[in-house]
Amino acid sequence: MRYIFRHFPLSSIHPQAAKAAEAAECAGEQGKFWEMHDALFNSQGQWSGKQDAIQQFKRIAGGLGVDQAQFDACLDGGNYAAKVNADLQEGAAAGVNGTPAFRINGVAISGAQPFSVFKQKIEYFAAGGKAPTLEIGADSYRSMGRADAPVVITEFSDFQCPACGQVARTVIPELLKQYVDTGRVRFVYREFPLTSIHPLAQKASEAAVCAGYQGQYWGMNEKLFAAQSEWGAQGADPVSFFKQYARELGVDGKTFDDCLDSGQAATEVQGEMMAGEMAEIQATPTFFINDIPIQGGRSIETFGQIIDYVAAGGTVPDIVPTDDWHTRGNWQTARAVTVAFVDYASPESAQHALQVLPQLMETYVNTGQLFYVLHPWTEKADSPGAQAATAAECAGQQGKFWEMHDQLFAQQDKWTQAAEPRPLFLSYAQTLGLDTAQFETCLDSDWARMRVQAGSVVAAIYGVPGAPVFLFNNGQGKQGSLPFDEFKTIIDSIIGQ
Repeated sequence: MRYIFRHFPLSSIHPQAAKAAEAAECAGEQGKFWEMHDALFNSQGQWSGKQDAIQQFKRIAGGLGVDQAQFDACLDGGNYAAKVNADLQEGAAAGVNGTPAFRINGVAISGAQPFSVFKQKIEYFAAGGKAPTLEIGADSYRSMGRADAPVVITEFSDFQCPACGQVARTVIPELLKQYVDTGRVRFVYREFPLTSIHPLAQKASEAAVCAGYQGQYWGMNEKLFAAQSEWGAQGADPVSFFKQYARELGVDGKTFDDCLDSGQAATEVQGEMMAGEMAEIQATPTFFINDIPIQGGRSIETFGQIIDYVAAGGTVPDIVPTDDWHTRGNWQTARAVTVAFVDYASPESAQHALQVLPQLMETYVNTGQLFYVLHPWTEKADSPGAQAATAAECAGQQGKFWEMHDQLFAQQDKWTQAAEPRPLFLSYAQTLGLDTAQFETCLDSDWARMRVQAGSVVAAIYGVPGAPVFLFNNGQGKQGSLPFDEFKTIIDSIIGQ
C-alpha cells in the first residue's frame, strides 16, 4: 500500500491552513515532511486562528532540527504556495468539497471515518477487487434486456429486506413483462446487503453471485426472494437452503458449494456495496431509472410513467422551479416554501384548491412571504386526473394555468363523472378565452404529457405516496387536506425562524 498526502486548505474558514501546508512542504525540502505533518496536527491549537501562526510554524520547524535559515527563507518566500494551490485545484476538480477526504484507488471516503472503513476497502483491493462502477454492461449476468434499450433501470437491493421482497414478487415481474421483454428497458440488479439489520443478506448475495458464475444469477435471484421467509427465518441455516436452491436450478453443486463456502464471491459483493455507496444509496430498494433516483417500491403504473418520461428525453425535474407557471409568489422575498402535490380528480385536492389556497394567497403569497409550488400527481398516465392535469398545462401554454386550475377543481364533480371529459375541458378553455384549436392540439401533444409526468417523477423522487401531499422548506411533510390554521402554524414558524 502507498499513502499520499495532498493539501486542501479551506482558507475561508481556516485562514492559516494554506501557510501551514507551505510549512510542511518547506520542512519536506529538508526531509522532514512527515515530522512537520505530525507536529502541525498535534499543535493545531497553538497556531490555528492565531496572528503569530507563521512564527509558530518556524518554532515548530526549529524543534525538528531543520536548517532554520533555509526553512524561514522558504516559508517567507512562499516557495510552495503554487504547489499548495495546485493540490487544492486538483482536489476541487476531483469533487472534494470538505476535509478530510480520501481516495482509495479512486473510491471516495469523506470525513473522519473509523479505521474499519479504511480496512474494509483496502482489503477489497488487496484481494484483487476492481474499482467499482455505476455502469453495468449489457453483457453482465446482472443485466437483463436489450443492450440498446433506451431506458436502463438499476436496482440496488437486499435479499433479506422485506420491502425488496415485496417489490421483487409483485412489481418486478410486471416490469419485465411490460418493458424488458418488449425491448423498452434494460434491467440491472445490484447487491446492497444491509448487514447491520439483515445479517443473512451478505451470504444471500454471495449465493446469487456464485449462481451467476454458472449462468443462473436470475434464477437464484428469483428463488431467494420467493423463499425469503424460509431461509431468513430465525434459527434457519440459510447456507443449506442456498445449496438446495442451486441444485434445483441445475448448476454444478460442488462448484457452487466451493464458491459459497470459500467466500469467493464476497469480494464482488463488496464491490457492489462500494458502487452503492458511490451512488449515495441509503436504503433498499433504490432504483435509478437512467439517472433519476427513486427510493422505495413504486407501483408498475408509476414506473411506467417515469419510463415513458425518460424515454421521451425527460430530465430530472426541479422540485422548486422558480420560473414556471406552476408557482405563485415572489421567490426572492419569500421565506417559506410550500410544495403541493395535487390530483385534479381528488376531492381532498379540490377542497385545498378552493378553500385553503385562496387564504394562503391572501395571507402569505400576495404579501411576498410564501412561495407556492404545484406539481400534478397522477396514479396512472391515462387517469381522469392526468387528463385534467394535461388541460391545465395546455391552458398554461396560453397564460391561463391557474384560471384552468380553479375551473377544473370547481367543476370536478362534472368532468370526473363524464364518460368523456374532453368536451368539458374544451368548454372551459372557451370560457377562459383560449384559442380552442391550439388548446385541443395541445391536449394530444407529447409536450403536455411530459409536463404532467414530470410531476409524478418529482413525487416519486421525494417519496410522495399520493395526493394531496404538502412539503415545506423546514423539512415537514403533511398528507391530506389540511385546514388553513394548520398551514398558518407551519408557515408562521418558518417565517419566524
